[in-house]
Amino acid sequence: MPGFLNWIRSTLRGEVSAAELYARRGAGTAAYSLAEEAAGAEGDDRGTRLFRVCAWNAFALQTIAETLIDVDAADDPGTAGYVPRSTLHFASDCVDRVPDWIRLARIVQTDPGARVRGLPAKLPVWQSGEPTRHSELHALRSAYEALEARVESDLQALSARSSADSIAQVRRVRAEMESAAEYAGAISHSNSGAVDRGEARWRLLSALECAFLLGQIIALPSLVEVARAWGSDDAESDVRDTASWLEICAGWPVIDMDGMKVGLVQRVLGDRDTGEFEGIDVAANSATPTMRVPPASISVIDAGEVKLSVRRADLAR
Repeated sequence: MPGFLNWIRSTLRGEVSAAELYARRGAGTAAYSLAEEAAGAEGDDRGTRLFRVCAWNAFALQTIAETLIDVDAADDPGTAGYVPRSTLHFASDCVDRVPDWIRLARIVQTDPGARVRGLPAKLPVWQSGEPTRHSELHALRSAYEALEARVESDLQALSARSSADSIAQVRRVRAEMESAAEYAGAISHSNSGAVDRGEARWRLLSALECAFLLGQIIALPSLVEVARAWGSDDAESDVRDTASWLEICAGWPVIDMDGMKVGLVQRVLGDRDTGEFEGIDVAANSATPTMRVPPASISVIDAGEVKLSVRRADLAR
């Protein structure tokens, strides 16, 4: 009888069954043991870093999906097993991606040279065709807090092994995350209308996306370059970064620390999937010998120009 009553209540509220999600959810719980394995992995080589980021993605997506379902059931036991349609779509999309990240984590463990595309990963799109409910806001807030707590505990380790530019980008993403979460909290109250609830949902999803991104950067710090390139492509962004190495093109002029032209970029070296930068080859023109410029010798990447922290003569040595 309780199951039948839950169905009646859920039908009246326009909720849908989450039964199919429970089986897939159970299969994805391997993400938790994988995350613990990644946390205990020693070394900082490419394969280990890729293993950590794949494990984080699996853990985060599984955590989000389970939190959304569990919080909804706890908030409204009378419709346990049924959730708003938008919640089901988002949680299902998260769960469906977990096995792929678990598989990729195992692949890079055995083959550190494997290429992992689609990093940094993004969360699924929230499909909303109905007003946001207070229970959905509570579930999103709980999912955000679960990821944020994990990210905060790992940020200290990142500071010890990353460049100043990387740390600055991380702080920016963190500030955006905290700002979005705080604003959502400020407009979420028991009497908030549909418009405010919709705005709060959007802000919480933004905070959740930032937490998801931060976890990936902590695992694989070079992804900060890919995130920076995203920011440069965002025409609506109010804050402009220096360009990422991913934006460097052949033909860009290269200037040394004295303002003298070294030559033109002939080739950019690095892994565009992970953001790992290996340097640029520079020559006066395509017919002259090239000089290799390592990342440590590059001080600023502006739009259309690369500035060095060394003199031309130092590169020839």
